Amino acid sequence: MKKQQIILEQNEYQLLLNLIKNGNYPDLITQKCMKSLSDEMENAIVKSNKEMPDDIVRLNSIVDVQTPFGPKHNLQIVLPVHRDISRNKISILSPLGSGLIGYAKGDKVKWMFPKGTGTIQILKVNNAAMELA
Repeated sequence: MKKQQIILEQNEYQLLLNLIKNGNYPDLITQKCMKSLSDEMENAIVKSNKEMPDDIVRLNSIVDVQTPFGPKHNLQIVLPVHRDISRNKISILSPLGSGLIGYAKGDKVKWMFPKGTGTIQILKVNNAAMELA
């Protein structure tokens, strides 16, 4: 892993805290992912939007990753209500989404998946949508 701590934008940090706190996660994998993400957030570096590095995975980022199950391209990290796997939109609370948030291009992240623990490598991060907002 390139960075010792995840980096989160302050509004996204608050949003994640609320989603984790108020969520009802019936399956064990999602519960474990939320616990791990919550633990990482305790030591996160929180920055203003202007201070956020361009290569950090954020809400609405489009990423290319290498997973234990093969490469995944053009995945967009979205709120749970906007998830649509047919359009490559994955929930920030999914095992993959929660494992990527706050990490940067080049990072390797050991994370939990329904089929077991594996390593995700972040190959590309596109935050162009943030510039338009």
